[in-house]
Amino acid sequence: MAAKIVRSLTRLSVVAALMFFATSFVQTDLPGMGTVRALAQTTGDVPGNWSGNISDTQFWRAIRKGVTGSVSIPDKKAGQLVQSDGDELRAFRQGPMSQFGGWLLIGSLIVLGLFYVGRGRIQVKAGLSGRTIERFNAFERFVHWLTASSFIILALTGLNMLYGKYVLPSIIGKSAFASLTMFGKFAHDWIAWAFILGIILMFFSWVRHNIPNMADVRWLLAGGGMFSEGVHPPAKRFNAGQKIIFWLVIVGGASLSGSGLALLFPFEIEMFAGTFKVMNQLGTNLPTELSP
Repeated sequence: MAAKIVRSLTRLSVVAALMFFATSFVQTDLPGMGTVRALAQTTGDVPGNWSGNISDTQFWRAIRKGVTGSVSIPDKKAGQLVQSDGDELRAFRQGPMSQFGGWLLIGSLIVLGLFYVGRGRIQVKAGLSGRTIERFNAFERFVHWLTASSFIILALTGLNMLYGKYVLPSIIGKSAFASLTMFGKFAHDWIAWAFILGIILMFFSWVRHNIPNMADVRWLLAGGGMFSEGVHPPAKRFNAGQKIIFWLVIVGGASLSGSGLALLFPFEIEMFAGTFKVMNQLGTNLPTELSP
């Protein structure tokens, strides 16, 4: 009987010891492991919270406007995450440029029409003599038509890219307009080289005949004889009006050629960077640095 009681007490002691050990194990943090008890998350942001801890409107606005950060690569201009100049140019082309250019084109046609109606064609009173005098040789005529024909194609394709989408799709259809504009863009890019060559040849062929002199002043004072009957102010090979047209073609053609090259190769040619820096002093925001 006593032996049974001793064995029962021994078993109870072992069970009690095991229960105490198990309780201590559950409440103890093991090395390298977290607490076994699960606790509810009460602090911190849920991953993917779109608004962040603070409002980041100003942050993204700065990026949108072209703020420049720091980068470890050699090209420090790559620190500008967003360049919005291209979109601003698109908005300018579709807005003020299209409106002003359209009115300028219409106004020019009106002025030419009024001059033709008011003055008419200037005729040779005595009539033609029947004798032909060669004023320009074959090479000069080639230079003229090389420049003129390429300019006509550039003008038509350029006007199509600027105003075509407002007129042509309703006439020839969207698909035909898309194909026409695509081929027109290719023609614009490639024929531009012929125009540049023509401007260069024209300059070296006729620049010596287009230097202003005092005879040009007298020609201008007389209005070139266009508004008075029987008035023929003297001039050399080119009169003052022709000289003005020559320099407008040279300066305007060089400007068109330079801007076209800058658009074709924006990262290799930065010919307008210095000019834009000066213009930005007046409050404009023209780009002076570009990065691929």
